[in-house]
Amino acid sequence: MTTKRFEAVLATAIEQTDEVRERKILRIETYEEAGILTTDPGLVVTMDDGTEFQLTIVLSRRGR
Repeated sequence: MTTKRFEAVLATAIEQTDEVRERKILRIETYEEAGILTTDPGLVVTMDDGTEFQLTIVLSRRGR
């Protein structure tokens, strides 16, 4: 699995949480969509109170 594919899988998993349905999570964007100046894949998760989390995805080891 590539880091970009994992980014998509992670975003989908977050989108399926109760927090999204309850509107506690307002927005999920990739770093690219959010305009974050990095080449790393990752997500920006914005909560309803304005709190923002950045999740950077780092491939630490390749499988077989």
